[in-house]
Amino acid sequence: MQQNRSVRVVKRDQRMRAEANLNAPCEETPENSERKLKNIVSGWVREHKERSEEYQRMFSSLLRETGFRPSRAASRA
Repeated sequence: MQQNRSVRVVKRDQRMRAEANLNAPCEETPENSERKLKNIVSGWVREHKERSEEYQRMFSSLLRETGFRPSRAASRA
């Protein structure tokens, strides 16, 4: 009797790419990854600041449209 055997088909290009990826040295240095991380976090902070300022402008204009006048103490803060 024959036993069922699993067969795995590997295409030549895929095998060559996989071997190339395993043999390729890691080009990412700690300085480069730190720089990338710094740029990403700086972008997040900048976007947060822009959104906060936009929210403040929109909220204050909405309050003015409804006739709300802040007290002098609130405008000084």
